[in-house]
Amino acid sequence: MKKGTLIRNELAPLLDRLIVQLEDEGQLTYRAHFTRIRTRLIRANSDWELARPIFDLSAAHAIGFEFSNTADALVTRILSKSMSLNRQINGIDQIRH
Repeated sequence: MKKGTLIRNELAPLLDRLIVQLEDEGQLTYRAHFTRIRTRLIRANSDWELARPIFDLSAAHAIGFEFSNTADALVTRILSKSMSLNRQINGIDQIRH
Protein backbone atom coordinates (compact mmCIF):
# COMPACT_ATOMS: atom_id res chain seq x y z
CA MET A 1 0.00 0.00 0.00
CA LYS A 2 1.31 3.42 -0.86
CA LYS A 3 2.34 5.69 1.98
CA GLY A 4 -0.22 8.38 1.11
CA THR A 5 -3.05 5.88 0.95
CA LEU A 6 -2.10 4.37 4.31
CA ILE A 7 -1.91 7.77 5.98
CA ARG A 8 -5.20 8.93 4.47
CA ASN A 9 -6.99 5.73 5.46
CA GLU A 10 -5.79 6.01 9.04
CA LEU A 11 -6.01 9.77 9.67
CA ALA A 12 -8.92 11.04 7.54
CA PRO A 13 -11.66 9.32 9.62
CA LEU A 14 -10.16 10.69 12.84
CA LEU A 15 -9.93 14.16 11.33
CA ASP A 16 -13.56 13.86 10.22
CA ARG A 17 -14.61 13.09 13.80
CA LEU A 18 -12.55 16.00 15.13
CA ILE A 19 -14.03 18.41 12.57
CA VAL A 20 -17.57 17.39 13.53
CA GLN A 21 -16.72 17.70 17.24
CA LEU A 22 -15.27 21.18 16.77
CA GLU A 23 -18.33 22.26 14.78
CA ASP A 24 -20.65 20.94 17.50
CA GLU A 25 -18.67 22.96 20.04
CA GLY A 26 -18.85 26.12 17.94
CA GLN A 27 -15.07 26.19 17.48
CA LEU A 28 -15.28 27.31 13.86
CA THR A 29 -11.74 28.68 13.64
CA TYR A 30 -10.31 25.39 14.87
CA ARG A 31 -12.66 23.48 12.58
CA ALA A 32 -11.43 25.51 9.59
CA HIS A 33 -7.80 24.78 10.54
CA PHE A 34 -8.36 21.02 10.66
CA THR A 35 -10.51 21.07 7.53
CA ARG A 36 -7.58 22.65 5.66
CA ILE A 37 -5.28 19.97 7.04
CA ARG A 38 -7.68 17.23 5.95
CA THR A 39 -7.96 18.75 2.47
CA ARG A 40 -4.17 18.87 2.09
CA LEU A 41 -3.90 15.31 3.33
CA ILE A 42 -6.46 14.04 0.83
CA ARG A 43 -4.90 15.95 -2.08
CA ALA A 44 -1.29 14.96 -1.33
CA ASN A 45 0.36 13.08 -4.17
CA SER A 46 3.90 12.86 -2.86
CA ASP A 47 5.83 12.44 0.36
CA TRP A 48 6.66 16.15 0.26
CA GLU A 49 2.96 17.08 0.03
CA LEU A 50 2.17 14.72 2.91
CA ALA A 51 4.71 16.40 5.14
CA ARG A 52 2.80 19.70 5.37
CA PRO A 53 -0.47 18.39 6.84
CA ILE A 54 1.44 16.15 9.25
CA PHE A 55 3.51 19.13 10.40
CA ASP A 56 0.37 21.27 10.74
CA LEU A 57 -1.23 18.59 12.92
CA SER A 58 1.68 18.63 15.32
CA ALA A 59 1.64 22.44 15.51
CA ALA A 60 -1.95 22.75 16.80
CA HIS A 61 -0.97 22.79 20.47
CA ALA A 62 2.11 24.90 19.81
CA ILE A 63 0.08 27.71 18.25
CA GLY A 64 -2.11 27.95 21.33
CA PHE A 65 -5.27 26.05 20.47
CA GLU A 66 -7.21 25.14 23.59
CA PHE A 67 -9.54 22.20 23.16
CA SER A 68 -12.39 20.67 25.11
CA ASN A 69 -11.61 17.31 26.72
CA THR A 70 -13.27 15.44 23.85
CA ALA A 71 -11.53 17.42 21.11
CA ASP A 72 -8.21 17.20 22.95
CA ALA A 73 -8.54 13.41 23.15
CA LEU A 74 -9.15 13.28 19.39
CA VAL A 75 -6.20 15.58 18.65
CA THR A 76 -3.97 13.49 20.90
CA ARG A 77 -5.11 10.31 19.16
CA ILE A 78 -4.51 11.84 15.71
CA LEU A 79 -1.01 12.98 16.70
CA SER A 80 -0.18 9.62 18.21
CA LYS A 81 -1.46 7.82 15.13
CA SER A 82 0.48 10.10 12.77
CA MET A 83 3.73 9.55 14.72
CA SER A 84 3.14 5.81 14.77
CA LEU A 85 2.47 5.76 11.03
CA ASN A 86 5.56 7.82 10.37
CA ARG A 87 7.70 5.37 12.36
CA GLN A 88 6.04 2.40 10.65
CA ILE A 89 6.48 3.82 7.16
CA ASN A 90 10.11 4.72 7.80
CA GLY A 91 10.86 1.30 9.29
CA ILE A 92 11.72 2.63 12.74
CA ASP A 93 9.38 0.18 14.51
CA GLN A 94 10.71 -2.83 12.68
CA ILE A 95 12.49 -5.38 14.84
CA ARG A 96 16.00 -6.10 13.64
CA HIS A 97 17.67 -9.43 14.34
